[in-house]
Amino acid sequence: MKKITVLAVDDHPLALAGVEKILEQVEDIEIIGQAANGEEAIEKITQLRPQVLLLDLKMPGMPAHEVEKWTREHCPEVVTIILTAHDRDYYLAEMMEAGVAAYLDKNSRGEQLIAAIRRAASGEKLFTDKQIERVQTWREEIGPK
Repeated sequence: MKKITVLAVDDHPLALAGVEKILEQVEDIEIIGQAANGEEAIEKITQLRPQVLLLDLKMPGMPAHEVEKWTREHCPEVVTIILTAHDRDYYLAEMMEAGVAAYLDKNSRGEQLIAAIRRAASGEKLFTDKQIERVQTWREEIGPK
């Protein structure tokens, strides 16, 4: 069985450990590396070429949207899932525009993360109708014109 390879990026060691604990329970997904910031993420993406990048939205150093922009330009085969505690329309819109496949709340259950990784690795975009509607409303009412 070919495993889905994952690079997990978060500046909180406990968050990384939690993601690793969840993913080690499934046979078809393997964490092949971890990074604590955007610069380290780019280095690891270049070295490891994961299928899926699990990317924390808020980290010190290079912001997530810049990591995603670099990834789209240099490694377009890598799909990104944002994991965040920041469920704000601005961030959601920014990351959708950057090209991520999904925007998941860190309060999601392990099964949701596993399903999202599998679906994103198969090429799906995982934005809910509610997320798409929020971004459209934000752009119309508040966002840049």
